[in-house]
Amino acid sequence: MSGNKERIEFEYQPWKKIVVHEIIKLPLQHFLSGASLNVEEGGIGRPLAWVNGLILEIAHFRDTDDIIKEKLNGTIHYGAISYAIHETFQPEFKVSGNIRIPVINVSDNKIFAELATWLKKNFETKQE
Repeated sequence: MSGNKERIEFEYQPWKKIVVHEIIKLPLQHFLSGASLNVEEGGIGRPLAWVNGLILEIAHFRDTDDIIKEKLNGTIHYGAISYAIHETFQPEFKVSGNIRIPVINVSDNKIFAELATWLKKNFETKQE
C-alpha cells in the first residue's frame, strides 16, 4: 500500500444562469396522463417533481459540444418546462388503467424552489 497523503480538492460551482426555452402549463389531469403514456395497465409512469405547489417535468437538451461548453461556463439550458398547479404534495397519483405516477418532493432543492417562485411570479400572475 502506498502512503500517499495528498488530499483531493473539492470546489462547488453552482449554476450561474438557467435558460428556459419553452414553458408549458397544463391542467393537472392532462399532465398526469402525459406521464402515463405508453405505460402498460398497472404499471408505473414517469416520475414527476413537486415543488411548492407545482408539479414539474423538465426536458433537457442533449449534451452537444456547445451545450457542454455552456454548462462549463455556468449556464444550463432547459428545452422545456411543463408544469401543473397542485398545492399540496402527494407522493403518488393513480390514473386510468391503474397506472401509478410517482411524485418526488424537491422543495428543499434551492434551484427547484427558486424555479417555482420564478414560474409563479412570471407566468401565473399574468394569466389572471
